[in-house]
Amino acid sequence: MIDHVLRQWALDEIFLHGRMSFICGPRQIGKTTLAQSHLERISQSDNYHNWDSLSLRQEFASDTFFFIESMSLPLSRSKKLSAEERQWVVFDEIHKYPRWKNILKGYYDEWKNSINFVITGSARLDYLRQSGDSLVGRYFLFKMNPLHPNDLTGFVLNRDSAWHPKLSMIPFNEPDKTFQDATAQLYDLNGFPEPVSVGTKDFYERWKNDHISLITNEDIRDLSRITHIQKLQTLVFLLPERVGSPLSLNNLKNILGCAHASVKNWLEALKKVYLVFEIAPFATRLKRSVLKEPKYYFWDWGLLEDQGKRFENFIAVQLQRAVSAWNEWGKGDYRLMYVRTKDGREVDFIITEKDKPYLLIECKVNEKNLAPNLIYFKDRIKVPIAFQVINESAYLKQVERGIFIVGRDRFLQILP
Repeated sequence: MIDHVLRQWALDEIFLHGRMSFICGPRQIGKTTLAQSHLERISQSDNYHNWDSLSLRQEFASDTFFFIESMSLPLSRSKKLSAEERQWVVFDEIHKYPRWKNILKGYYDEWKNSINFVITGSARLDYLRQSGDSLVGRYFLFKMNPLHPNDLTGFVLNRDSAWHPKLSMIPFNEPDKTFQDATAQLYDLNGFPEPVSVGTKDFYERWKNDHISLITNEDIRDLSRITHIQKLQTLVFLLPERVGSPLSLNNLKNILGCAHASVKNWLEALKKVYLVFEIAPFATRLKRSVLKEPKYYFWDWGLLEDQGKRFENFIAVQLQRAVSAWNEWGKGDYRLMYVRTKDGREVDFIITEKDKPYLLIECKVNEKNLAPNLIYFKDRIKVPIAFQVINESAYLKQVERGIFIVGRDRFLQILP
C-alpha cells in the first residue's frame, strides 16, 4: 500500500530531467516500500542500498563505488544513456552517514549520465539539506504524505489532466462504493500504510503509542539539543484539544512552566520530525486579520477523539497533500493557510497562490446550512470558489455561484 500519485513524478525520469529524487516524509509513511516497488517493477531490485546496514557501510569502506557491481548493464561516465539503458539506484537513510552530501555530490557528478539516484529518508533528510546545501541544482525534493483514498483503491491519477485551483471547472463525480469505503477506512484509522493495511483499531492503538514514542525519544534527540523530553511529550498531549484554533504560546508556557522560547523550539522540533504541521494566517486584503498565531495539525488525525477536530484535521492533511502535489507538478506556488479576523470571524482553510486566494474551505461534521463566514470572506477578499465540506459521502449542493456544500468523498475526489 503506497502513494501511487507521488510515484508518477518523484520516480519519473522525464519529470526529473536527470536530477536526483529526494523523497522525505514521516516515519513509516511508506518511502522505502515506494522505492523498492519501483525497483522491483523495472527488475532492478539489487540496486536498493540501506545505509543503516553495517555490512553496507563495510562495503563502502572497502569500495566507495560498491553499488556499481550490482548493475546489469555497462555504464558510461561521459555518454548520456537512454531511459532503457539507465539504472536506478536507491540510497535509503544515507543522510545518517557522515559527509553524506559530499558522497552524493561525487556519485551524481560522476554517474549522472548513467544512473538515476533516489534518496529516501525522514526528518533529518529534509532538515539537513537546508543547511549549507552543497547539492543545490542536483535534486528535486518530494514529500510523501499520508494516504488518499485513491491509494487504497489503486486508481492512478493523471497529473496532466488532474484538477488544480486555477481551473474553474470542478469535476464533481459521483463517488463509488469502493472510494467511499476507502475514505471511511482512512478516516477511522489514519493515513499510514501499516495500520490501514491491518485495518483494526486495536492494532492502530498499539502502533500509535510506539510511533509517538519513537519520534519523541529518538528522532527529536537526533535532531535537536532538547533535554526536557518529558515536557515535550506533555506538549504533544496538550495539542489535540487545540487543533483548529490559533495556538497561544503564552498559554502553553504557563501550563508547562517553561520559557516562551522553549515552547517555540519544541514546536519546531515536532514539525521537523513530521508529527505536526503548521498553517499560517492569511492577512493580505484584511485590515483586522490575525497576523501571528498559526494553527497546528497532526499528520496522524487518528490521535484526535473529538469528531469535529478529527474531521478538520483529516481534511487539513488531504489539503496539505494536494498543495504539495500542485507545487511539485509546477502548477504554481500554493500555500495552505487559514483566515481569521480579530473579531472572531474565521474560515478553516484558504489556499493561495503567490498571495492570491483561490479556495476557501470550511469543515462541518454534519451542518448543511451554509456557514455565514464563507460568504463574508468570499466577498471580502474576492475568492473565486468556496467549499463547505461535510462528513457525509456523496452530498452536493450549489448554494450560489462559486459556493458549494459538498460531502467528503466528492471533495476528496477532486484532490490528488
